[in-house]
Amino acid sequence: MNRDQRRVIALAAYGVALVLFLFFFASEFWSWATWDKARGTLDFGIIKLTTRPPFPNDAKSVLVGLVLPIALAAFGRVFERDPGRKD
Repeated sequence: MNRDQRRVIALAAYGVALVLFLFFFASEFWSWATWDKARGTLDFGIIKLTTRPPFPNDAKSVLVGLVLPIALAAFGRVFERDPGRKD
C-alpha cells in the first residue's frame, strides 16, 4: 500500500471520529453547557424544578462519542505512518 492510500484511510478515520464526537457527545454537551438557568428553572421556594438536560455521561455518549473517536484517531495516526520509517 502506498503513502497516498494510507493517507486517505487515515483521513477517513479522522473524519469518522470527528462526526461521531460531534454527533454523540459535543451536541449534548453544548445543550447542557448553554442552558439558561433564568428561563429553565421554576422556583417554588422549597423546591426547584429545572429543565436542564443531563450531562452526557451515559454509556452511548461516552463510548461512541469519546472512546471510539479516540480509538479511530489513534488508528488513523498509526496507519498513516510509513512502516519503513524509523522514529
